[in-house]
Amino acid sequence: MLSQKVSQLKSLTVAIGDEIRDSSQLAATINDQFGNSSVRLKGTMRRMLRMAEKTGVGWKVWVLFFIAVWALFAYVWLF
Repeated sequence: MLSQKVSQLKSLTVAIGDEIRDSSQLAATINDQFGNSSVRLKGTMRRMLRMAEKTGVGWKVWVLFFIAVWALFAYVWLF
């Protein structure tokens, strides 16, 4: 009976260890993906600012334009 309880406790401990390793690996992967997303967003913002400078239109106007286009699509999609 005692050996059975020890065996159950051992299997539970191994399962907890596996879960911790899996969770740590998932957290590391998510952290890497957030880092990559940050780099991509910075690159996109830099390209958008360059485009705004070339066209002579300020970046705020471009942001308002994209928000307006998104709002139009959202309105058509919802209604």
